[in-house]
Formats: sequence, C-alpha cells, structure tokens
Amino acid sequence: MKLWGFLILTLFLLVSCAKKEVPPIVGGTEIPVVQPSPTSQPQNQVEIDKKKVSSEEEQPFSSEEEKGCEKEDWERWMLYGRSTLPLKAIFFDYDDYSIKEDMWDPIKHNVKYLLQHKNLKVELQGNCDERGTNEYNMALGAKRAQEVKKVLIKLGIDEERISTISFGEERPLAKCSNETCWSINRRVDFVIIE
Repeated sequence: MKLWGFLILTLFLLVSCAKKEVPPIVGGTEIPVVQPSPTSQPQNQVEIDKKKVSSEEEQPFSSEEEKGCEKEDWERWMLYGRSTLPLKAIFFDYDDYSIKEDMWDPIKHNVKYLLQHKNLKVELQGNCDERGTNEYNMALGAKRAQEVKKVLIKLGIDEERISTISFGEERPLAKCSNETCWSINRRVDFVIIE
C-alpha cells in the first residue's frame, strides 16, 4: 500500500511541476511552421515544414512600428539607453544587479563628466526586461540603480547629487521579445535633473 502511495505522489509531482519558459532562439536559421493538412488526410494530422528565416525576420523587430527604427537608434540605445548625453547607460546581465566587467569604462566616463560638472545632479533610472513579475522587476531595477549609486559615491561623486528610481519593466526602450531587445532594456540610465 505504501508503494502505491509513493508512486501516486511521484506521478503527481512529475505532472504538476511547472515547465521552465525558454526564451526564443535569436538568429536561428530554421523554424518549424505548422501548416493545415489537406482535406484528404485525417483532421488530426499536422504537417510540419521547415522554413528558412529571411534576413528581415532575423532583425530584432516584431511589429511594423519597430521596423521604422533606424540602425542608428539601436546603436545609440546600446550605448546611451535613455541617458542624457554624453552620459552612458550601464547594462546588466539577466536577473543580476552586479556591475559587469565591460561596464567599468562607461562608469569611469560618467564619473569624469560629473566631476567636471559639479553643479549637475543625476537620477539613476533602473530598468529591466519584460521577464519576471512586475514586483520583482521593480525591486531588481531599484537594486541596479542602488548598485551604480554605491560605485559613483566610492569614485568621488557626492551622494547629495545622486537620486535613484526604478521603472522595472514599465518603460522598455526596445519592444521586441528576444535577447537583443532584452539586453538593451536591462540597464541603468543616467538622467541629468539639474
């Protein structure tokens, strides 16, 4: 009897476990396309055809509105995000708020500018990609902004000149759902407020 209970419990756990969402593959060469079966075949039979992805489909755009974005927009976004020029955005890895190694040069650039312009105040705006709950992303955006603030203070920027805010996933810069867009949306923007 205990064996049956164990087997039922194991089966229940296997069936009820949530599947992990896998992000779409970017830049793949083939995708399956489901086509309706001809009327001569049984209705439950589906034919799967492999179709080459055109170069237009490999772009990070998902709607007609975003296809209007120019290459220069994407290049600017990958450097500055929504930061006030000439300040640069700081980008983050997925589900992380630690400063990446390749972000130290933009941070030094921003610190140098802020030290030369001592009258300016800056708002650090934390942003996330769309994955995760709104609440989680608001907290993660706040952690990212706070982490950048700590670094700025250590590098000599007066704490009174720095404020932080989190927008979480609410203000995506790139609106498509793939790794290219998500990486652009995971950032802290430096916005001059005074």
